[in-house]
Amino acid sequence: MGPGLQRPAGSGEEEVSAGGEQSFALSVSGGVFGWGRNDCGQGQLGLGKSQTRTDSPQHLRSLSALPLVQVSAGGEQSFALSVSGGVFGWGRNDCGQLGLGDRTGKNYPIFKIKYVFL
Repeated sequence: MGPGLQRPAGSGEEEVSAGGEQSFALSVSGGVFGWGRNDCGQGQLGLGKSQTRTDSPQHLRSLSALPLVQVSAGGEQSFALSVSGGVFGWGRNDCGQLGLGDRTGKNYPIFKIKYVFL
């Protein structure tokens, strides 16, 4: 994974995405692991508000039941795409960037769009 980062047990990386304050790895089994800052009050790690930062990959358990194919880290918001085309977003949303119809930040991944066809 790179210098100083420990690979989560039993995972191999399929994809890594780095954002402004946070980074994510999508494992070959579809699990998402995040690390970086979470102290901007935006919940950009998707781990809730209690954790202000983490220097090692943490499993986003709220997405563990979903087979995911892509993860994307933005400035202070992030998205994940499921095998079935579901889009999940979390983090900063003061300008509506999560596309949820409101301007409230989300500390955990929220189901956004029912199906996306690529």
